[in-house]
Formats: sequence, structure tokens, C-alpha cells
Amino acid sequence: MKIEESKIQEYSGTTFSVIKNNGISKIEFNHGGWIENKEYYGKIMLGDCVDCLKISEIYNDFTYDKILILGLGLGLVPHYAKHVKNCSVIDVLENNSELISYVNYLDNSINIIEGDAFDYTPTKQYDLILVDLWWNENDITSEIKNQINSIYNTYLEDGGKIIFPIVTEQINKE
Repeated sequence: MKIEESKIQEYSGTTFSVIKNNGISKIEFNHGGWIENKEYYGKIMLGDCVDCLKISEIYNDFTYDKILILGLGLGLVPHYAKHVKNCSVIDVLENNSELISYVNYLDNSINIIEGDAFDYTPTKQYDLILVDLWWNENDITSEIKNQINSIYNTYLEDGGKIIFPIVTEQINKE
């Protein structure tokens, strides 16, 4: 599910810009990464992509209702979690205050928290912690996975998972 285009405004800022190309919004970050407002993004990241075998396998026989998303982007993943997956708790951790201010079109029940993924301490338990922070598989080292696991594993409900969708890996609750 994409975000209604009329809610997304073009923008030129310090850390990112949002442009419209043929009626489709695209956020372009200054470091070179980008995301388009397209239907597939939430499906892929939250396990509903039929043709994405590796990521679909991670979500096999796994249900979730309370989710922490590390990384906001255009807001497609929390939007999908709310309107398609019907999650009751959707918290999003983002360190870019400019981006947090810009993405004011998301449902008010989506809680956006300003903070860094490596310094944040959650205040509740989650079924799923989705790590959507990187653009390239090579950026996700074993050291980073171990660090994320040590920070967040105790904040998973029994049977919960930390998922790194870009490398199609998971860490199950210890």
C-alpha cells in the first residue's frame, strides 16, 4: 500500500528532497539512497511479497501485532503496518529530525520517536523489530547484527523476531 500522493508534498531540505516524477513521489537522500512511493515496498519489508522467497520464508508462520521499525524513510512501512497488517502498536525510531518533521501525513497512532538505533532503549516489548536502516547488504556486518541483537533482544515478546530485510536474516528471541 502506498501513501496517497496528494498527502506528499515536494520538498527540498538539508538532508533530503522529495520530488514528483510522473505523479509518483520519490524521496532522495543526500547520501544517494532513494525510495519511491510504490505499492511493493511495505509488502516486501513486512513479508507479503509473493515473489520474494527469501524474505517470505522469514515471515512463514510468524504473526505480529506490536512492531518497532528502525528507520522511517518515506513512511511506507509504518503506513503498511497500520493499514494492511492492522498492527496495534507501531513505533518508528528515526534519527533525522528534518525527516520526522516532514512526514506529518502518517496516521496519528503511529508513534515516531527521535533517536539513534544504537543508543535507544525501548520502553515496551515488541513482536517484531524491523531493521530498515541501510541501503546496501555490505553495510550490515556481523558486528552490527550482534550490536542490534544485544540492544533489542530483551525487548522482544516470546517468539518475537528482529528482522534485517535487506539481507533476509532474522534473529529470534533468545
